[in-house]
Amino acid sequence: MAARYRGRITRLGDGRGRARDRTGDRLGDRTGDRAWDSPWRRARRGGTVLLAAGLTLASGTALAPAAGAAQYRVDAVRQAPAGAAVAGAPKTVEAAGSRYPARVTLTTVSPVTPSATGKVTLRGTVTNTGSTPISSLHAGVWVNLEHLSNRSQIAAVAASATPSGNDPQEIGTLDKDLGTLAPGATSPAFSLTVDLGTLGLSSNHVYEIAVDAQGAAGGSSEVHPLGIARTYLPLYDSTEDKPTKIATLWPIVEPPRVQPQTYADSSGNDEAVFTDDSLAADLGAEGRLGQLQAIGADLGLSGLSPTWVIDPDLISSVLKMEPKYRVVSGDDSQGVSAACDCTKPGTGSAAASSWRTGLQAALSGLDGRQVISLPAADPDLASIAHNGSGSSTLKQAIGIANTDLGQVGLNPLQVGASHTVAWPYQGYLDSSVVSLARAVGDTEIVATGSSLPSPDLNFTPNAARSLGKGTTAVVADPTLASIFAGDLSTPSAQVMAEQRFLAETLAITLEQPSKQRSILVQPPREMSASTAQVLAASLKAAVHGKWASPETFGAAAKAAPTPGAGRTVPPVSAYPAALRKTELDAADLFAVSDTQAQLDKLENVLVNPASVRSAFSSAILRSVSTQWRGRDALGDSYRGNAAGYLANLYGKVTILPKPGGSITLSGSGSATIPVTVQNDLAQGVINLVVELSSSNAARLSLGNQQFTSAANKPVAAGGGTKITIKFPVKAFANNKVQMTAQLYTTADHQPYGDPVYFYVDITSLPNGVIAVMAGGGLLVLLAGLRLYWKRKHNTAAGGPGPDPEQDPDRGDQPRPEGAQESEDEGRLARHPQKNAP
Repeated sequence: MAARYRGRITRLGDGRGRARDRTGDRLGDRTGDRAWDSPWRRARRGGTVLLAAGLTLASGTALAPAAGAAQYRVDAVRQAPAGAAVAGAPKTVEAAGSRYPARVTLTTVSPVTPSATGKVTLRGTVTNTGSTPISSLHAGVWVNLEHLSNRSQIAAVAASATPSGNDPQEIGTLDKDLGTLAPGATSPAFSLTVDLGTLGLSSNHVYEIAVDAQGAAGGSSEVHPLGIARTYLPLYDSTEDKPTKIATLWPIVEPPRVQPQTYADSSGNDEAVFTDDSLAADLGAEGRLGQLQAIGADLGLSGLSPTWVIDPDLISSVLKMEPKYRVVSGDDSQGVSAACDCTKPGTGSAAASSWRTGLQAALSGLDGRQVISLPAADPDLASIAHNGSGSSTLKQAIGIANTDLGQVGLNPLQVGASHTVAWPYQGYLDSSVVSLARAVGDTEIVATGSSLPSPDLNFTPNAARSLGKGTTAVVADPTLASIFAGDLSTPSAQVMAEQRFLAETLAITLEQPSKQRSILVQPPREMSASTAQVLAASLKAAVHGKWASPETFGAAAKAAPTPGAGRTVPPVSAYPAALRKTELDAADLFAVSDTQAQLDKLENVLVNPASVRSAFSSAILRSVSTQWRGRDALGDSYRGNAAGYLANLYGKVTILPKPGGSITLSGSGSATIPVTVQNDLAQGVINLVVELSSSNAARLSLGNQQFTSAANKPVAAGGGTKITIKFPVKAFANNKVQMTAQLYTTADHQPYGDPVYFYVDITSLPNGVIAVMAGGGLLVLLAGLRLYWKRKHNTAAGGPGPDPEQDPDRGDQPRPEGAQESEDEGRLARHPQKNAP
């Protein structure tokens, strides 16, 4: 067998397992608050101890399934005081290419919180990711005897994905090699047990422990490190330190699925319509929401109840499922009925009822400190703040979501809740987000430490930060959030996440063990079941390890802010560009505002607007939900469906067009023009007028007076009816005249719907009438001129002007009362041209 890669056996420290800095002072001494040591030196000076006993290797008899790459998300490391926010986007740690072809996957660390004198077992597999066989393969374990004295060092371990020449040497001699591993193959499972008591480790520290894979690859016979998996040993036994209080958010949210349409069954009962039936599976015992409810309830029974963050619209949706509901199976933009054949029965009624009952039991006895009600449908505050252009419509909608819909939504759960907590996407803040949260009545905001860092502190501060104006930011630790942000569906990812969480929380307690602090854990908004399991297990282990204790969100928010903790709200320009790309854009929000404006108009004319208001107010909030982040197509589809259906309802009250676009007016010139208003809605409409206007009132006037260009009359039409309203008109000349019929709201005289245009063709007005009108007008003009010149002449001569009442030349002498016009006079008036000399 090729010689194994080993170095000399040395010990670091002061003989009691404590590392010393260059001055000889112990790092993290327990004589008061632990001081920060100098920047961490990754040089390992061979810290290895041979074990006479306590190291075992167990090899499985069958190949384990090929596991995926052991991926683990960590924050980018920077040189900053431990406890400061770790900035930068998360990155994936994975084995590096052909130089290190052995991927070491840890599937078990047991126990997760060992004692300094106990044993720890690490199990896992090795996979050959290279293109050539690995020979003389073995798995070994080592422990760095120099403890990790701050959180930056812990982050550096997580970021180190490959073996290093400074790594300590393996402990002892393995009982059995893993042999030769073909390309793409996975080794039998290994099990390595280390007796920590033989290493002289100290309690109340975090150590690095690793399993490396050594062998010969690439045609070489030299055995050297080919891969590594690093993790942590959190050792703690103090009874004097004050444990860190940990408040944990437990989000219960889901993308919206309820549409504004309803389906009337054969008995006349309305059934909700869902976009799909996937919520039925999510609510089941094996579904995401089903498992979140069960895991959260178990934490409560263990005395570790998290803070539940619930979308009231989800609860409303579940209630709609419990009786009967429908699922879209075709185009329902024109409405839903048995005739459209566009829906099918939903299948999740039983699951919905069971889930709601279980959630209600889990929340029993809790109050607003442990239950947060999000605004109904979880509107995207950041998108609206950035792209809503100060829309009062959207701001008002969020206010309704916070109050009316939000407060009513959780009533079926019979639990008290806080309704004044804002949770912008991933907790990122800027000045516009904070301003919007204040405007809608929120007094507490869940924030990420990446938005409110504390660079001047060398320890982790309390979560609560005062932002002024009665607003408190409750700041989630960004590193802890990043631990649960990735895919934790594999045993390897789960092990690595749990050990990292334990190392970080122990380090927080050890920063200032005599000063108790409250921190907040923010998991992903749509936490997966596997992530929930890891988070729950991590909380239990930290509390069992006695360096942490559970806390409610309400209590964390009321804790005194730590002096010097970051509280400066960043400007809008500081908002992460990557998150900007996932926001609802201005066009999306403008379209939603238009939908709200159209809804307002429709409500104002309905006899009973409550049913429409309820359906569409919720649909508008769902249209701007945070849940559409990363689901652009689904969000567009939902908004388009809601807007299309509302437009369809709005358009059911309309003026019917004239056949052919024109009518003919004949006869004496006086007539009525009918305008028909059709209401195809199921209920009556009021508060409308129909206005008819003439484009040429000199030719065709509304009423009997010339030059009257418009007239309006009220509209009141029952559901499913049409009414005809008649407008008197009078024609004064032949030719075509364009008319416009338009509905208006009575409250503000705003147009309702589109105008209807048609022509009135005046073709049979008698010529005599036209001549009389023309001649009469000329006579009046001539008489006026004559009177003017006569007055002017008399004034120039020094005499009085003529008395109009006695002027013998006046042609409009009043007819004596009761006098009849002569036959000739009447005939002349009727036929002036025919009787002209």
